[in-house]
Order: sequence, then C-alpha cells, then structure tokens
Amino acid sequence: MSDFSTGWVEDSGAVEALIQELPQPYASQTQAGQVEELPERVWLWEVARKVTGSLLPPRNQGAVGSCVSFGTARAVEYSMICEIFSGEPEQFAELATEIIYGGSRVEIGGGRLSTDGSVGAWAADWCRKYGVLAREKYADFDLTKYDEKRCRDWGKNGIPQSLEDLARLHPTRSTTQVRNWEEARRMLASGYGISVCSSQGFSMVRDGNGISSPKAVWNHYLCLAGYDVINGQQFGRFDNSWGGEAHSGPVGPGAPGPEGFYASAVIIDKMLRQGDSWAFSCFDGFPARKLRWVL
Repeated sequence: MSDFSTGWVEDSGAVEALIQELPQPYASQTQAGQVEELPERVWLWEVARKVTGSLLPPRNQGAVGSCVSFGTARAVEYSMICEIFSGEPEQFAELATEIIYGGSRVEIGGGRLSTDGSVGAWAADWCRKYGVLAREKYADFDLTKYDEKRCRDWGKNGIPQSLEDLARLHPTRSTTQVRNWEEARRMLASGYGISVCSSQGFSMVRDGNGISSPKAVWNHYLCLAGYDVINGQQFGRFDNSWGGEAHSGPVGPGAPGPEGFYASAVIIDKMLRQGDSWAFSCFDGFPARKLRWVL
C-alpha cells in the first residue's frame, strides 16, 4: 500500500478512556441501536442525493496520514444529512478535515504522536467536546479547500485558538462505539454514519457487484455509509478517502460514488470488533428514525 497514505493508530487505552465518559458508550444502549425491524437495504448516499441534489464528492487525503479525520468528517456529514432529511432545521456544509485531524492529535491526544496518524476515539472525542467547522473562510483562515501542509502543521501544533473557539459552537453532541455488524445495521437504518478504524485491507478492484475482496493490511479509517443484500448475502458500503480514481470497477447497488466499495458483512464485523469505530449524532443521544425514502 505504498501508493496511498493510511494513518490509523491503534490505542485501546484511548478507546477505553472515551467509553468511560460516554452516557451511552455502546450503540446497543441507544434508542437507534435497539430497533428490531430493519430494512433490507440502507443507502445513506441516496439520502444525500435527496437533500443536496448530488452525492457527497470523492475526497483525497493526499500524502498525509489523515484518514481518521476524513472518515470521521464523512460519517458526521451523513448524520447531518439524515437529520435534515428527517425534518431537523439544519443546513448542510462540507466539513474541514484539518480541524478534526489537528484537534484529535493535539487537543485530545496531547501531541504525543511523532508520525502521521490519529486514533479514532480521539477524533470522536474532539467532535464531541469541541466540534466541527464547515469548509469556509474564517478571518485569516481560508478552509474552503483541503491543504496538506496546513493539515500536517495543525496535526503537530494544534488548532489556532480562534478556530477552536468557533468549533466549540458546533459540537456533534453525542458519539457511541459500534462494536459489531448488527449494531452497525441498526445505526445506519436510523441515519447515523459510522467511522470504522481497522487494519483490514482490500483489493483496489471492485467486482461486477461493486465488491472488493479482503487483501493486505491497511491501518486505515473508512466511513460505513450503508448496506445491501447481494446474491443472498449482506454487504456494507465503505466510502474511502483516496479520491475518485483509486478504486476501479462497477460501483454496485444504489449507484454510490467511485471513491469506495462494498465489503462482506463478515469482514466488516471483524473490523468493528477491533474496537475503534464510532457513530455520531448532533443530538443528546441517538433517536431511532425511519428514513422514508423511496428506492
């Protein structure tokens, strides 16, 4: 995997520290996580089409190991979109990943990493305690486009105080750990995007159904954006952060974007059991919702 940057740092201690602070540490304890009747398929990208008029665009972390911030931002964006679709008075905006990357590493992680990368729990904790910012201009800071140099600089030195103060106005409010495939299906069915940290790698070539087979090792962060049944078996769809050209082959059911792939539910379950995967809500808690969208 020398052509693409990964960047997940495994830290079970950081995960446990966050779990101890959460009122609902596990997805199964939330209202959404206890829903019994689930739809056969959930495509959060289809909700994005209905809310914004298009898919979320492919994004590329470049040469920085900032995947944790990209996977987190994508999951939060899907949650925002589903809340809007359900009638909440929000306005959608693409999120600045550099804010999540620097904040997770320095303000939450204490700046103790000497290389690229971050911990999923740190990113989740940053979004909960501090918050997120849209890709906009803020006084002396133009965040309208992703900047690798800025990402690495803030990953070393932390977020400028003025931006940290602004981020505090937009916390995600709630996060919960997603530990297995059944929890993931329930959270997705209520419209919560999931960031998935693991060491599982995949083929870069999708098959005729948009599926990538497990292959190699990626210490990487992906966004789980939906699921479907293909040839009688369950699969989940990941959005990746290596741009729209990294993967090749048909995209699969629901016509998602080119930046990701479907993966077997059995493999995803193993990934989730590595313990650093999270769902996000802009509310206090995770209310159960029926996404009344038409396929």
